Amino acid sequence: MIVLFVEDDSKLAQQTINFLENENIEVDYAASIRQALAISDNAGIDQGYDAIILDMNLPDGNGVALAKALTERQPQTPILFLTGQSDLDDKLAAFEAGALDYLTKPFAMAELAIRLKLLARKQPDKSDIFTLAGLEINFSEKMIQRAGRAITLSPQQWQLLALLCRHSPAFVAKETILNNIWPDADASNDMYKSLISRLRNNLSRKDEPGLLAIAPKQGVALREHSE
Repeated sequence: MIVLFVEDDSKLAQQTINFLENENIEVDYAASIRQALAISDNAGIDQGYDAIILDMNLPDGNGVALAKALTERQPQTPILFLTGQSDLDDKLAAFEAGALDYLTKPFAMAELAIRLKLLARKQPDKSDIFTLAGLEINFSEKMIQRAGRAITLSPQQWQLLALLCRHSPAFVAKETILNNIWPDADASNDMYKSLISRLRNNLSRKDEPGLLAIAPKQGVALREHSE
C-alpha cells in the first residue's frame, strides 16, 4: 500500500511516516501544494496511490483546492483530511471537494493507519475488473464493455465513471461532480446534464437494465435499476 502525505509540520510528518512505514504503508511526502502536485504527476494517473492524506492549511494554499486538483488527476483515489480544523464548515468543504474521511488533530497513529487501510479496501483496484449488470471496466487498461461490446468514452466520461464507481451504489451529489470534472471552470447546468446524458447513452444496451440512476436532490449513482 502506498499513500501520498501532504503536511507542512515536518516533525509531525516524520513521526507519522515512521509509524505508517512500520505498518507496511509506503509514504510519498510533500510539504506544500506545489510539491504534492509535482509528486502526483510523477506517480502517474494509472499507477496512482491507494490513499491521499491532506492537511487543510498549507504554506501555499488551502487543502480543499488541492483535494479538487488531486481528485481530477486520480479520481479513484480516496482522500483523508488530517487537520486541526474541527469546524463543521471545514468538514463539509472537505467532503464536497471529494474527501471520504476526516480526522482531527491530535490523533492516534493506529487510528490513522486503520482508516487508511479501510479506505483503500473500499476502492476498486485498478488492476481488477469492475462488473455490474453486464458492464465490465478495466481501469488499468482503460477498457470498457457491456454485453460483449466495446464502449468508447471521452476523457470526461471516463473521469465521471471512475467517480461513480468509487461511490457505487451510493449517489454522488451534483456539486461533487461539478467540482471534480470542472474544478477551475464555472460549468453550466447544460454542461452537467449533457455529460450525464452522453455517459448514460454510451452505457445503455437493449434488453439490459439501466446503470445510471438520477435523483434531483441526491445526484447520480452507478447502480442497476429499471429505466
